Amino acid sequence: MALKENKSLSAIWHFLKLADRLHSGYIPLAIMSAAAGSITPFLSIITTRYLINELTGAKRMEQLILYISILVVGNAVMGVVNSIIWKKLQMSGEKLADGFELHVGNHIMHMDFEKLEDAKILDKKEKALYNIRLHDALLGGPKTMVDIVQLIFTLIGVIGIIVILSPALVAALLLLTLVNAFLYKQIQVVKFRFYQDIAVYNRQFMYFQGLTQDFKNAKDVRIYKMSEYILSRIHQYYHSVNKIFHKMFLQQRRHDGFLAINIQAQTLAAYAFAAWSVLHGALRIGDFAMYLSAANQFSSTAMQLMTKLVDLQMLGNVLQDYIAFEQLPNVGSGGGRTSADVHSAEIEFRNVWFRYPNTEAYALKDISLTIKNGEKLSIVGRNGSGKTTFIKLLCRLYQPEKGCILFNGVDINEFEETEYSKLLSVIFQDYKIFSFSVRENLAYNEIADENRIRASLEQAGILRKIEELPLDIDTPLYKNFDKNGVELSGGEMQKIAIARTLYKNAPLVVLDEPTASLDPYSEYEVYSRLNRMTDRKTTIYISHRLSSCRFCDVIAVFDNGELVEYGGHEQLVGNGKLYAEMWQAQARYYQ
Repeated sequence: MALKENKSLSAIWHFLKLADRLHSGYIPLAIMSAAAGSITPFLSIITTRYLINELTGAKRMEQLILYISILVVGNAVMGVVNSIIWKKLQMSGEKLADGFELHVGNHIMHMDFEKLEDAKILDKKEKALYNIRLHDALLGGPKTMVDIVQLIFTLIGVIGIIVILSPALVAALLLLTLVNAFLYKQIQVVKFRFYQDIAVYNRQFMYFQGLTQDFKNAKDVRIYKMSEYILSRIHQYYHSVNKIFHKMFLQQRRHDGFLAINIQAQTLAAYAFAAWSVLHGALRIGDFAMYLSAANQFSSTAMQLMTKLVDLQMLGNVLQDYIAFEQLPNVGSGGGRTSADVHSAEIEFRNVWFRYPNTEAYALKDISLTIKNGEKLSIVGRNGSGKTTFIKLLCRLYQPEKGCILFNGVDINEFEETEYSKLLSVIFQDYKIFSFSVRENLAYNEIADENRIRASLEQAGILRKIEELPLDIDTPLYKNFDKNGVELSGGEMQKIAIARTLYKNAPLVVLDEPTASLDPYSEYEVYSRLNRMTDRKTTIYISHRLSSCRFCDVIAVFDNGELVEYGGHEQLVGNGKLYAEMWQAQARYYQ
């Protein structure tokens, strides 16, 4: 138990340091808010005592005016101070929350790619972030710590007032408060277990939400009459989630009932003791009001303190999930080698084996081949033969289980990750065009060379279309940020992706299904153009369709993760094996 609590406190400390690093002004403001908040209750408690005693005693008008003035002006001033600090704290909290979102986004974008395709890791990510956002953990950690400090100061003050009347009353109230804290902790344990159970379902919910709200799904849903099936799956999801909710509410309701009874017992004890003291002449009416207010403040403050301590422990448990996700080990950014002097590209796969996480079968088996500088290689094969896996390994998105990959005789892991990425221009089969302008999609955060942008668009066969758009190359794509954004066809978007690859001008060009959205005749035209554009560059083509093979120096045929054929087009056709079979099936398109 102690070890668990230590881990919880360690997690809280981690987030306090993170909050201070992301926005250094938040914690000082939170401390100021706590200090101002701890002063406010005593102003009313103490001033009310003197006011009531004066009303039931001498009734001096100047004293009454003084006490009322102190009460009104003091509360007004403290109200303004608290309001100003609170507003600043809220603004600071927004900045901190924004900083955290950037921090999380940066962490995810720099995670090993293989983790982003691992369902177990995705569930761990969803569990960590769902709980953090649900509990407002980033702001909640510092705020709860500051609240605890404020409550301790307040509690010391009210104990000092009550103990003058009766130390026994303080002990009785404290005992009842401890019982309340225990009951509250049981409620929080129930909630924590609930949130642990529900977090896994959240990824499903996000998928269903996207499925029903994304217009891109509309055609498939209508044509294949999927609406009823999708709704039935959503109904199953809600049924599963509601069972978890029902279980939690039953357990929570029992603890809530005991908690409500105990709170009433605290109030009854305070009122009974104070009334008995007045009836026996131990207290004046003003003292009665002050001590009763102090007793109520004690009960309230002690309960809040206990619940805050429980909240802090529960929060620490929640934060541990995030810290475990944040500390997932990455392969690393590689060695310190740069790409500054690299202008050629010879690639060697040397006895490479690879299988995806949580799978038994190898996606690639003992692959060895060399692509010479300036050579054009076409990789072909049936679906699932290992073609795209080959490219993922070359791009360092995954690491081989056995063997190594060399770039100009150097293990690719010796390059610093960012430097290595400069050596490759890649179009993946599931490429993404972003909701930025055409210019930004090609150049991103670099200083754009407009002449090179236009030349790349021209080479990709899309410049004329772009120049017809309202803002030329500064026209935004899609409508996420600009209602005047344009939606181009799939083939046009693919040509922009090709232009982006050409603009990068890296020594190694990889084209993974670059013409999947084009018909065979347009595909042949694009490949002819690409062949001219990538002249003297090392180029790798991957395609189910074989039009690229006629432009390539060598062809690698993959089947079931193995390299089964390797050679030139005429040689492989003459062998009469898998490549010849695939070529004959498609040859009518390329006659």
